[in-house]
This record gives sequence, C-alpha cells and structure tokens, in this order.
Amino acid sequence: MRSWYLENGPENDVVISSRVRLARNIKDYPFPVKITAEQSREVIEKVKSALFNNKIFADKGLSFFDMQQLNSIEKQALVEKHLISPEMAEKQAVCGAIISKDEDISIMINEEDHLRIQSLLPGMQIDKAKETCMMIDSAIEEKIDFAFNSRYGYLTCCPTNIGTGMRASYMLHLPALTITGYIRSVLEACGKLGMAVRGLYGEHSEATGNIFQISNQATLGQAEDDIIAGISNIITQIIDQERNVRSELYKQNPLKTEDRV
Repeated sequence: MRSWYLENGPENDVVISSRVRLARNIKDYPFPVKITAEQSREVIEKVKSALFNNKIFADKGLSFFDMQQLNSIEKQALVEKHLISPEMAEKQAVCGAIISKDEDISIMINEEDHLRIQSLLPGMQIDKAKETCMMIDSAIEEKIDFAFNSRYGYLTCCPTNIGTGMRASYMLHLPALTITGYIRSVLEACGKLGMAVRGLYGEHSEATGNIFQISNQATLGQAEDDIIAGISNIITQIIDQERNVRSELYKQNPLKTEDRV
C-alpha cells in the first residue's frame, strides 16, 4: 500500500504531508444539515456512478465506505489516516467516503457539504495534490451539476468556503521552533497573512507532537493557483526557519539534542 504516512516525500524532514480539499454541493439538493436520508442516499449514488463508471479512475481501486456499516475502531482508523474527519466519524446520518487503494484520494460524501474532495500526499507535493483534486472535480461535474453562483462561485454550507471551495494545507513537524518558543511569532505571522493553524487532526485539535496543520482561510475572490502559491511561499519560509533553528540547537549542545531526539 502506497500511503502518505508510509512514504517520504520532498522536504520530508519538516513537511509530513500536503493536502488539497475541494468543497462542493449538488444543485437542487439541500445542504447536509437539512437533507433527508433518502436525498442523502441519492447524492451518494450519483457520486458513485460518476466516478466508478469513469475509465480515468479504473486503476485507482476506488472503494466506498458506508459510515453506518463501520464500527467505531474502523472509523477511528480512517480518521487517524486523515481520510475522513472526526466529525464524519461521529455522524449518525447517511454518509460515506470513496477512497482509493493507495489512499491518495478520499472523497467524503454528506459531511458538512455534499462533497469534500481530497488528495493527500507525502512531503511537499501540493501542486500534484491540486491536480488530482481538479481532475476528480472535472470528472464529477461532467455528470453532476454543482451549486454555483456567477458572483460568489461554488456555494458551500460554511460561508468561509464559498468561492473556489479550496483548502490547501501542509502538515509540518516543528520541534525546534516549538522548543525555542519561536513558534509563537511564526503562528502570529501566519494569522496576519490569512493562514489558519490547527493541530494534528484539524479544527479544534491540539498540536500533538509539535505537529501543525497550516492552511489558507480565504477562498472567495482568489484563484486556485494564487491560493497554492501563497501558502507554498509561507511554508517554504517556515521550513527554512525550522532547519536553521535545528542546526543552531545542535551546534550549541550536540549530545543534548541527540538525546532529546
């Protein structure tokens, strides 16, 4: 199995993974907060039909996971792999996820939005993740009409996702910045630059093990390429800072640093 947590990608000494996520809703269906069980099943079947019958994904080994058929341990395993959200694992409503065999692709259905299309890759590979998501998005849109407004873009349950509906995020391991306290100024700078900083499992989670998720906050009025370029520039600077502080800590006290590692 080729998964983000088993492979090392570019800049893997700091960057654990790169993720792009697109929020989409199907036209003429209520958002999941108002949808009926029957409508939820219809949404699932429409998405499954659009992807499973598409030759582009024949070699991806797509499988559908019905959340109502999984036990708590199976759901938790998907959460820990970052293939579904903790919120989806707790939902009692009709929902599920389409996941590729290599786990690079995960599509949550009937979570906060009808669709959360995600590509998650090891290391710093945000451009590739974006390409994968856009390919899936286009394939689904050939068969399904999305809720779209010419002025506001893609319509989503949460207003912060309106526009491109794109969230680009990196999972970073920043022990040196955390140990020295420099992490505070880094996180403050991220906030001023319009980035959201979360813990290991996203929103409302803690930065366990000095692991942080950094993502864009705004999606309205920004092009996809601009979102990717903006966050990548910030992440590159954070990588340089983390490496510099690691080097300085080691120079000051090699044995102590090795012991701590």
